[in-house]
Amino acid sequence: MYVAATDKLLNFAEQHATDIAKEWHKALIKNPRTTSYRKVREYKVVNEGELFFKNLKKLYFERKSYDIVSVYFAKWAEDQIYENIPLAEAVYALIMLRRQLWLHAEFNVLFSSALDQTQAAESINHTVLLTDYAIVAIINKYSELIKK
Repeated sequence: MYVAATDKLLNFAEQHATDIAKEWHKALIKNPRTTSYRKVREYKVVNEGELFFKNLKKLYFERKSYDIVSVYFAKWAEDQIYENIPLAEAVYALIMLRRQLWLHAEFNVLFSSALDQTQAAESINHTVLLTDYAIVAIINKYSELIKK
């Protein structure tokens, strides 16, 4: 694993958590696939995004990442259910959250050299894996709560 590129990305996410989360909120309310988020108060959505980006480094380096991510995003799913967000929108919102990090990093030219970009690809792949785990956790939590 390329720790320098990984640290660069994760530190960037932590340092710019509020800005990235605000951009995520804007994207959510504009997107026709996430219309339910228009009725959720901005501070709630931004806070969820901030928490994710501030905890991303911890989640990234966790040895039992599947277990930790599952617990973290089961709680996130409960919050989405409380806000009456449909499952498909909650999953798409998570995909948009992940994408917002890359857009923000790219806009800020975080990885400018070819070597940086190659090393960043591994970090991106691992972050995609974490959000894949999160999607499974969200679907499981929604399914569990629907059965009740």
